[in-house]
Amino acid sequence: MTDGPIFLVAGASSGMGRKTALKLGEGEGHVILAARGLEACEEAAAQIRAGGGSAEAMQFDGTDAASCHALIAAIEEKHGRLDGAFNNIGNTLGDSPLHETPPERWDAAIAVNLSSVFHLMQAEIPLMLKQGGGRIVNNSSTGGLRGTRNMSDYSAAKWGVIGLTKSAALDYASQGLVINVIAPGIIATERFREFEERMPEIFDKLRVETPIARFGEMEEIAEVVDWLLRSAPAYLNGVVMPVDGARTA
Repeated sequence: MTDGPIFLVAGASSGMGRKTALKLGEGEGHVILAARGLEACEEAAAQIRAGGGSAEAMQFDGTDAASCHALIAAIEEKHGRLDGAFNNIGNTLGDSPLHETPPERWDAAIAVNLSSVFHLMQAEIPLMLKQGGGRIVNNSSTGGLRGTRNMSDYSAAKWGVIGLTKSAALDYASQGLVINVIAPGIIATERFREFEERMPEIFDKLRVETPIARFGEMEEIAEVVDWLLRSAPAYLNGVVMPVDGARTA
């Protein structure tokens, strides 16, 4: 078993997940970086260890319930506990008006953005209950707080993540679990940069429409998640926290 808190970052191979894992790796405890892309997780884990932190990589598929349960079982077998989890599985799979959205894309969007969080929580929560407590942060989107034109599948799934989080907080708050959800706005991930290069005029407009007059940085998401998992008061429970430069305000 490892001394200090055990943290899981699910979806740690790139983007907000990777940055959050690196941030958690700066503090006390051990960070488990998990995703389908094992090599990228191993590279980030090595970076944490090179900086004096403790980390390892594991491979799993968030859309596969059995894979999620196997991941948590492996963590329990090796470390005996799981103190904090950032469930950061999600992706946009295309855009179209609702009536032109292929049913296959709808099913895939729900699987990757919503069912993955359900599968992870269903595996994480029994272990946290067994040890007497734990913290979970789920990653939704401002698309889960308001409609998103031509992305009804993605928006519906992200609304679902918020409802799932709030319901779970009600189920387990009296048993020592703290479960919150963040709703990032437009964050400058690697994928975002690719879109910005292709459609600069659209992103210039979005930048102007953001009250803070810039897009968010992945490090800012990492700081929020690190705080929620480590030191935020336990009374802050069942909360959806926009991190969006005041766009939804």
